[in-house]
Amino acid sequence: MTSPRARAAAPLAALGWILLAVPLACAVRHAVPPRAAEEVRRGYAHLGAGDAERAEVAFAHALQFDPDLPEAENGLGIVCRTRGDLDRARPRFERAIRLRPDFAEAHANLGELLLALDHAADAEDELRTALRIDPDLADARLNLARALLAHGLAASGEEHGLAASGGGRGRAAAFAGARTEYLHLLETDPDAAAAHHDLAFMDYLEGRFARAERGYRRAATLAPSSHEAQHGLCISLVRLGRCAEGARACRRCLELAPGADRCRTSLAGALACAEP
Repeated sequence: MTSPRARAAAPLAALGWILLAVPLACAVRHAVPPRAAEEVRRGYAHLGAGDAERAEVAFAHALQFDPDLPEAENGLGIVCRTRGDLDRARPRFERAIRLRPDFAEAHANLGELLLALDHAADAEDELRTALRIDPDLADARLNLARALLAHGLAASGEEHGLAASGGGRGRAAAFAGARTEYLHLLETDPDAAAAHHDLAFMDYLEGRFARAERGYRRAATLAPSSHEAQHGLCISLVRLGRCAEGARACRRCLELAPGADRCRTSLAGALACAEP
């Protein structure tokens, strides 16, 4: 799926590179029956606790008190999305937006869903709309940045190990856009491990290994359970000729993810490099 060079430091988990935006305390902004507002609050609390079944009941109950409550529609969309039911989630998010066009979280959630459906252009429109409404919406910012990063990889043929016509120009523009979005995210949350990680990935791809090492090290500090950050740190250190340090990072990667072939392969390379 990716070229060997891209696989070495790939930041995008096979299934989870776009994070679902789940507002845990969604403010009900228009006047609604108190019981409806209470059920919405309960629904998001249930989602936060990982109980989608009770969340679904709470949101449906809220709609019995107020059938046009966008926060409840958005909540039901999230329930469907967490179950992988994109066909049922999409109309929920779309109706939430029709009911409240300035509902940033609903735009962000619809954008995430459209990305999952490979409707990249429409997804970017929704994510940018979400960010115009709420520039501090971190999930939307991360999704947009990672969409641009993926476009850059595809434009340069990195995703398939192929040469792409005009790919260098396409990648440069997409990477520049992604970098800007990651830096905006860090203005909102300086400790966003994903942003540090993905910026390091781009630095690695472009041969800035010292900067990549610093970024991966920061990501590994902020997210100690991330084997991807440890792997990136490993290969960056090897590129810098610090092979013994790299081997330690790869061992840590394997401790965190014993089945990770990339960590095992890179550890062998680091050990060979470290031999006198």
